[in-house]
Amino acid sequence: MIRKQGAWGLWWLCVITFGIYYLVWYDRINDELAAFTGIERLAWTRWWSQLIPFYNLVGLHRTAKRLNDAHARVGSPTRVSPFVTWFWATGWFASQTRYLQRRINILADVQVSHQAGANVHA
Repeated sequence: MIRKQGAWGLWWLCVITFGIYYLVWYDRINDELAAFTGIERLAWTRWWSQLIPFYNLVGLHRTAKRLNDAHARVGSPTRVSPFVTWFWATGWFASQTRYLQRRINILADVQVSHQAGANVHA
């Protein structure tokens, strides 16, 4: 199940904890996306991958692509730009958390609406 979280609250938690919460969040969202898409987790999806220069950008790029796959799977028109995720968002006050979390929240809403629709028809 994909969990929603406030994008600004997430960003502030990352700032206040000097980036520690970012590592927790990154690991959690990749775990949720792996379960949702059925694709196994590789090294770039682990929290420690964000500590390795340049490899961390590869991980963000692939996380954005995995999020796109999840949106496509549920028929959502929402798309995530991998380039914006690792280039523009990271350079703009580490906004990749806000950028990705907003799109994760949309995925969570779509997932809930599909489950509610399935319960109505059952």
